[in-house]
Amino acid sequence: MKCEKINNYKLTGSIHTLQIKSSDIPEISAELQECISSSTRKNHGKIEAISIINPNKLLGDCYSFTEFEQSFSSILEEVGVIDYSIMRVDLRLDSYDSEHYRLYAKLHKYLLSCLAVTYKVRNVYKTENLFTNQLLSMAIKNEYIQCECYNREEKSKLTENHEEKAKSRLEERTMPKSWRMIASKKFENNMESNIEDMRREFVRSWSDRWQKSIATANIEAVWSKYNGELARIYQEDKAAYPVKFRSLTDFLIQYQDCIFCHRQLVNLLELIGVDNPESRARNHKKRYGIEYFSRSDLKKAVDEIKRATEKFFSE
Repeated sequence: MKCEKINNYKLTGSIHTLQIKSSDIPEISAELQECISSSTRKNHGKIEAISIINPNKLLGDCYSFTEFEQSFSSILEEVGVIDYSIMRVDLRLDSYDSEHYRLYAKLHKYLLSCLAVTYKVRNVYKTENLFTNQLLSMAIKNEYIQCECYNREEKSKLTENHEEKAKSRLEERTMPKSWRMIASKKFENNMESNIEDMRREFVRSWSDRWQKSIATANIEAVWSKYNGELARIYQEDKAAYPVKFRSLTDFLIQYQDCIFCHRQLVNLLELIGVDNPESRARNHKKRYGIEYFSRSDLKKAVDEIKRATEKFFSE
């Protein structure tokens, strides 16, 4: 990736929504219906409430953890919830540039792929507009964590949300199974409050996840995963009719968003059985301009994710 482009990769962090459970049943006034929704269920014979809260709907977007705490506490106080436990928290990392989602889509695909391979996530997918084939979102999901990158601008148009400022969003989600583990450890060690759990989860745990995901072994595992699938597709479809691609060059251009560096391309060409793959890979880059990423690019992107997260939780 060009130095200027990776240096312009900037994000703003904040909590999007969170889900809690409580024995207190919220009494939600009309004024707070945009901030909190709630349902009840029986758990071991007792009624408990499951509430989804968006503190940004109370007084406006909370761009610091202090603002978030104030809005969150105000909502809980108004609806009469005192004791609660966290079930899910979504941290959004936003850009307000309309070109950001398109410009960094391949970088985000690489980052999500690294997470998926590192944590053996099997539910991995992307969505496209049916008519335009425009990429709308990419996501990895399991019972412990989720991460999704989506075109927030297009989603806002679809939902007619005229207040949303973000154009591109990378969202980290810590799911109920993770929070149960956190709660268990907290009980055993008499650790901090729910609020401090949130800070620790996103500043420390998610930082560790990203750092682990861009370790050399995991990056190479991503190349191997993609190359295995690409080689299979090439062998299965090279003689297909109707024609899916006319040549190896056509194939490489068609699937260029699955090829992240020179070494991966060389390995792919070797798998396919191309003579002199090094030369073929260099020539392809020179003639067709495929975008590559170094490990330094991934590290800079992860550093920006960490910086935006830390900034939110420190203010």
